[in-house]
Amino acid sequence: MTRVLVIDDDEWLARLFTRRLEHNSMVVQSAPNAIEALDLIDSFRPAVIILDLFMPGPNGLVLLHELQSYDDLGRIPVVVCTTSANDITLEQLRPYGVRLLLDKVSMHPDDIAKAVQEVAA
Repeated sequence: MTRVLVIDDDEWLARLFTRRLEHNSMVVQSAPNAIEALDLIDSFRPAVIILDLFMPGPNGLVLLHELQSYDDLGRIPVVVCTTSANDITLEQLRPYGVRLLLDKVSMHPDDIAKAVQEVAA
């Protein structure tokens, strides 16, 4: 079973993603911010991270930088899911372990499980 960590301050969306991923036989934990996410990453050891870039406190970009400072954590594939997909490119995010960039505005909820399956393969 693929272990997925969803990091998003939007509780409703995090629950929706969790349900979709669990429906696809994935083990899911969620965190509403980067600080809680770092604690969960150490204990949960996700195979994939779903990350919102813009959250209160340290944002997703700060978390990406932090993950890259550790050899083991820097290898975890990240799917960025944001409303700002038109303002940033996947090429800009690739150096930080980001494998896919999804636009929250235009995506279908089922896209999240497909994205995890793609980057976990």
